[in-house]
Amino acid sequence: MLEGDTGLKKTFHIGELSKLLGIPKSTLRYWEKAGLITSPRNTENNYRKYYPSTIYTISDLAHYRCLRMSLQDMRKLPQLSPHELADSLIELDHNLDQQLEELYTAKEYIQRKVQYIGEYKRLCQNEYQPEDPDYNKVYIFSIDDTDAWSEYIKDQYQSILLYHTEDDRIETGLAVPTSENPPPIWEKDRNAFYVSFVLKVGYSNPSKDDFKPHLDNLQSRGFKITNILARYLFSACDDKYYDYYKAFAEVYKEK
Repeated sequence: MLEGDTGLKKTFHIGELSKLLGIPKSTLRYWEKAGLITSPRNTENNYRKYYPSTIYTISDLAHYRCLRMSLQDMRKLPQLSPHELADSLIELDHNLDQQLEELYTAKEYIQRKVQYIGEYKRLCQNEYQPEDPDYNKVYIFSIDDTDAWSEYIKDQYQSILLYHTEDDRIETGLAVPTSENPPPIWEKDRNAFYVSFVLKVGYSNPSKDDFKPHLDNLQSRGFKITNILARYLFSACDDKYYDYYKAFAEVYKEK
């Protein structure tokens, strides 16, 4: 932007300029350190002083920062032709589209997390009610499988704990297969029915003891339990940090 008859006083110190433009003093210092602006020092007190021409430069930088332009690209602005500026803005627009897509995805997962907490509240009020798992298979979660970790980071709801009651062991799995296409470690049994409940385990440290109270409770009702599956919901504090799961007991009536 060109400097015209501004009607402004000749110079501003950094505090005045920060207040005038609504830009933090730390940002002004950072832009100066990055070489985007210059501010000569007042010989009497060594304070920075800004001339009207610099103020216009700063306002332009603030404008492009609002457009989410990077510092590196802002540094190139004075050397860009009209065509080059258009290309730069088109690329910026494309990058913003990608960021928007990522933000929408993040928003979707946030909304899911809120739903999972709502599901936890529902289960607390209706324990051991008949309900089928919303997945048909569980696949092994190998600790050295990059794709498995990618799925887990993207959506932790895919994480499953599988407790085998007959041989008293816990496996960690996913409700979706990875590119390595591992064989399932569990498949839904049509001859069984399932009851749901909340499973609370130590943070990142599930123990067989976490399953035992539920197992004992159901067995006392005359049920034969072969597996307990638990789908991760969230982690939160209740005197200490816990993982909360939506669990399903695989139930058979004793003959």
